[in-house]
Amino acid sequence: MGVMIRFRLALPFVLISLLFLIFAAAGIWLNWNLVSPANHALSLFMCLMFAIAAGISVSIGFDRSGRIPWWRMGIVALFIALAMGVAWVRGMT
Repeated sequence: MGVMIRFRLALPFVLISLLFLIFAAAGIWLNWNLVSPANHALSLFMCLMFAIAAGISVSIGFDRSGRIPWWRMGIVALFIALAMGVAWVRGMT
């Protein structure tokens, strides 16, 4: 598998992960004084999950195994889904 194909596979995952990370971090920064400490903890945990997803997404582009990294793509999707679950729980607090 060529370099361009690997980066084309990784690009949507990187963009989605970073976009969610930026918006979650901006939400923390804008609402820090308006919400509870539990909301702060959940928001920071959500940012951590998006940062991990972004890191794994970048690793998809640098994978040199020659195979399509299905496991990594699945893990990124799982981290994004779990972070959305954390956002849902955060909305209930």
